[in-house]
Amino acid sequence: MGAGGIGGCYGGLLARAGFDVALIARGKHLGAIQEKGLRLVQPDGDFTVSVSATDDPSQVGPVDLVLFSVKAHQNPAAIPLIGPLMGDDTTVLTIQNGVESADAIAQEYGAERVLPGSAYVLSNIVSPGVIKQLSPVPRVAFGESNGDRSQRAVAIQEAFCKADIDAELSGDISKVLWSKLLYNSPANGMASAARLSPRDLIEYPEGAAMFRSAVQEVANVGTAYGVTFEDDDVQRALDLIAARPMGARGSMQADLEAGRPLELEAIVGSVGRIGRKVNVLTPIFDMLYTLLLPHINGSPEDR
Repeated sequence: MGAGGIGGCYGGLLARAGFDVALIARGKHLGAIQEKGLRLVQPDGDFTVSVSATDDPSQVGPVDLVLFSVKAHQNPAAIPLIGPLMGDDTTVLTIQNGVESADAIAQEYGAERVLPGSAYVLSNIVSPGVIKQLSPVPRVAFGESNGDRSQRAVAIQEAFCKADIDAELSGDISKVLWSKLLYNSPANGMASAARLSPRDLIEYPEGAAMFRSAVQEVANVGTAYGVTFEDDDVQRALDLIAARPMGARGSMQADLEAGRPLELEAIVGSVGRIGRKVNVLTPIFDMLYTLLLPHINGSPEDR
């Protein structure tokens, strides 16, 4: 559900591995996939796979697994849209940014139907029907909310591995999701506000100091929420930001520069929103949210 850079990458790899895949896409991207197939350009080559694609989930019907990969700001429309895909035993694996996606889907279909997860791949649409995968190996991490190693989770992991996707079945998926938020929210939020890549900004001593404060805010909120972070976790998050290539932008910064709507609530707003629930102050994230809020719906001329 959402065959863009990330969903299309995973979907193309699963289809190449022989799984029965349907891509839910739209616009020119959908038309190109229907006419020519989906082309995935990888670091060591490329391939084109013929795969079913539509903008109407009712044409697909109930499935075993919904890989939910739309941008988080599209959830109000996308979550009800997957209704026709939901059979008696359907599982929804969400790989969206943030830590609130599984709860939003669970409100509609029940918590027992949802597997929280996270995507770790740099890939994007370079032209209609063509996705470029920049990461050497696509990764995904997911797990049952209660930590169980369930039969369905193992089956999904095996399917990903067969498709050459590095799949981690985690016994503590909350820590996995919050650990990504620990570096992803500061990197995307600060870089978007500064109009600089995270690596470019962290090269300034003042930028490095603010990144540390921002990461610490996320750690404080997470710890108060029940996902404990130590000083080593904060340093690892900073190391990940500093290790990014010069000029490499985060997804929200790319959307901002292109005039597209932003995943502001999931990536930035969630830190302050959850912080208020657990009585933790988040002054940096409150500032970033305010600075970026006027752009949340994209540029008027691009809507």
